[in-house]
Amino acid sequence: SGEFCEVQIDNCGSNLCENGGTCIGYEDHFKCSCPVGFEGERCELDIDACLLNNISCAPGALCFYDEENHRSHCVCVFGWTGKTCLENINDCEVNQCQHGATCEDGINKYSCNCVPGYEGPFCEVEINECSSSPCKNGATCVDLSGHYSCHCTAGFKGETCSVHMNECLDRPCWNGGTCEEAISGFKCNCPFGFSGQYCETEMNECDSAPCLNGAVCQNDVNSYDCFCPEGFEGLNCEINFDECTYGFCKNNSTCLDLVADYSCVCPPGFTDKNCSTDIDECSVKPCKNGGHCHDLIGEFYCSC
Repeated sequence: SGEFCEVQIDNCGSNLCENGGTCIGYEDHFKCSCPVGFEGERCELDIDACLLNNISCAPGALCFYDEENHRSHCVCVFGWTGKTCLENINDCEVNQCQHGATCEDGINKYSCNCVPGYEGPFCEVEINECSSSPCKNGATCVDLSGHYSCHCTAGFKGETCSVHMNECLDRPCWNGGTCEEAISGFKCNCPFGFSGQYCETEMNECDSAPCLNGAVCQNDVNSYDCFCPEGFEGLNCEINFDECTYGFCKNNSTCLDLVADYSCVCPPGFTDKNCSTDIDECSVKPCKNGGHCHDLIGEFYCSC
């Protein structure tokens, strides 16, 4: 410009370049030298520096350009790694799964697939299979690893003790006992002379000492015998036998019944146990002066 065109116009005078671009002036125009990451006539366009370096970061990753080293790199989101963030980090390498659980890798996480009997994020909690009360009819539940076991009460069977058994079908009662089915098992009604759960024990009827008065008891099947001592009779030798009924006492003597014995009270003139012997009153020679003694029953007289 100027009257004589002596003044050169500075086309960069208005600082037309943006974003740190360097302006280069020419006679009739200018040009902006843009830093990496920008383009356009005035460096007004922000471009992906990674594309310039043939780096394609995975979706979600951020691309950064290191101006000092003139290099681009990808900053990965959690769970991914690698130059372009396309490699999934195996989170199972540091898993805390317990009790034989299988680790399943995810994106920036993992999950534990528990074996039966365990639960929780890390399968750390053992499940109490008995908590649901699976055992029936009074059975005892035993918690095991991954399952349970039922200890059935008498009369029941099956995995949960829900099947009622008719135990009388096996004829458990002995010695003629009759089986009676019950809810909790069975009952044997034993015939006389037997006892026990199965009527297996023969009762010794002599154990109750039924024989009296010193009698000897002999046990028998469903019965007993008493061998009575002299003077007693009856099933249990309970009767004192009246020996006086046999008429042992003679000559109008009085009979006294004793225990296993008798006693005769003799009238005058008789003696011995049965009063059968006539007493000889003349044996003591009661007659004097040559008198003759005549023995009578209970008395005597003298013939002088």
